[in-house]
Amino acid sequence: MDLIQINLLPKEVLEKRKSEHRLALALLGLIGMVLILCTIYGLNMVRVVQAQSRLEEVKTENNRLQTEIAKIGDFERIRLRVEERDALVKKVTAAKYSWSRFLNNVSLIVPNEVWLSGLTVEDDGKISFTGKALAGSKISGVGHKPVAKWMVHLEQLDDIEDVWLTSSRKGDGGAASSVGPTLPTVKAVDAPVVVDFETKAKIKSLGPNDPNDPSSQPPPVPEGKT
Repeated sequence: MDLIQINLLPKEVLEKRKSEHRLALALLGLIGMVLILCTIYGLNMVRVVQAQSRLEEVKTENNRLQTEIAKIGDFERIRLRVEERDALVKKVTAAKYSWSRFLNNVSLIVPNEVWLSGLTVEDDGKISFTGKALAGSKISGVGHKPVAKWMVHLEQLDDIEDVWLTSSRKGDGGAASSVGPTLPTVKAVDAPVVVDFETKAKIKSLGPNDPNDPSSQPPPVPEGKT
């Protein structure tokens, strides 16, 4: 047998309860929405905090890298300065000719029967030697052999080239003669004679330079005679 439900509550109370039920449901929905929004806000705040933390880490790393770059830049500037000074020192050293070493080398190759009385150097590296030689002895040889010996020795210097004879004349004590194709190169004499000679050569390190480049000009040559 079917049961029939009969609501004995007044219609106003029934409507009121329905309204209260709908209000409770709406309130629950609102509370749920607020909870959802709070959860989303919380998650976003966590993300923001994490992003800020990563940003601070990136800033810290960037500052460290900037410091390292600055150090590398300082090192590079110092390296370039050192290289410039080294190049300048090498340039100055290369342009400074060692005359003391050159003269010492010349003194080592002068034959015993030859002595030098003068030395003249021009700006283009041409050098002139004047001196005397003792000829006519068994040791030195006759004629102009000592002068030839001196020229051979001079040619052997590493920084010397283009050696040639300007003049070679016998002085007092022997027959006056000069070197030339029409005169004999060997002549026996009874007594030693003194030969006045002049030879010229060229110093390789003092060759022609660019006149527009002051740094490439040759070093100053010694003045006067030695």
